[in-house]
Amino acid sequence: MSASAREQAKRYLSEHRIPQLFESLLSSLMMERPENPVEYIEKKMCQIKEIGLENVNWETLVAHLHPYRDSVRRQYIRDGSIYDKEYSKMMGEIEEYSKQKKEHFESIAQEDYEPDVFQLTEAHS
Repeated sequence: MSASAREQAKRYLSEHRIPQLFESLLSSLMMERPENPVEYIEKKMCQIKEIGLENVNWETLVAHLHPYRDSVRRQYIRDGSIYDKEYSKMMGEIEEYSKQKKEHFESIAQEDYEPDVFQLTEAHS
């Protein structure tokens, strides 16, 4: 294979994100070890189509298996990891929203409430 043909092949693989595709598939195969790898790969390829190949990296198909994704761990462990920061940010946003809602309802409760008053009248003919 000539140098230019090798460069064209490398460019093709890079442009189409083939290494990321295979890294993602291999990572998930190693982690999940399915009984039927061909069927498993077919299912994962469908997921990749939905996600879009441009969004795939080695951990795309296994991120949900990462111990830092465990909800109990995320709730109690603070180790400065990216997942810890992600969780803290998410919780901060939820707390901020809750705080705003609470303040809104407290301000309404403090206002003098006067119900709309209307009179029932009899129709005269």
